[in-house]
Amino acid sequence: MNTPPLNNLIRNDIDMLWSNRLGLIHSAAGVRSFVCEYLPLLSIDYDTSITEAILQLQRIDIAKVQPLVSEITALAKLIYNERDTSVRLKLWQQLVKTVGYEKEINKIDINLTSRSNVVKYIKVLLSDDYMKTWPAHDIAYKIVNLMAHYDITEDDRPLYEIWYLATEVEAMSLAEIGKSGKLDEMIGLSKGLD
Repeated sequence: MNTPPLNNLIRNDIDMLWSNRLGLIHSAAGVRSFVCEYLPLLSIDYDTSITEAILQLQRIDIAKVQPLVSEITALAKLIYNERDTSVRLKLWQQLVKTVGYEKEINKIDINLTSRSNVVKYIKVLLSDDYMKTWPAHDIAYKIVNLMAHYDITEDDRPLYEIWYLATEVEAMSLAEIGKSGKLDEMIGLSKGLD
């Protein structure tokens, strides 16, 4: 059997998720709603990651929403390329106004240097709502990346097991993830974290 390399399968899985999510957008209200789904994650998840999700709007090819999509993606590109956090925050505040998001954004940075913050982050990543809005591979990658900020030791069994499973999940296709049950195992373990 001639199967594409794993990274192509993963890329296709990710593209399919975004295509399915964006396929639900047919109006300016849909565009705003899509963006507003990600805004509550500011200061919980990396704002660059949220920006990458918002930039998926560039794939939409519906003439009547193009002006709004262009405005949002232009701001998202500025945010993504800006290194100064205070400038990024101001750009986020501008984007919030553009989409009519009701809550004020005063913070975008996250702190993953304590166990309690890492646990909170993992619980958000593995929550039902989050799982609907992000590819499983991206979620696994974010968990694996935690090690860059917080030393997850083998002694901390639940955290370490989640991290270890994530190292495996991030390199699997969606079909393999489903068959392996490892994502479900990660979710189950996250519910027991304190």
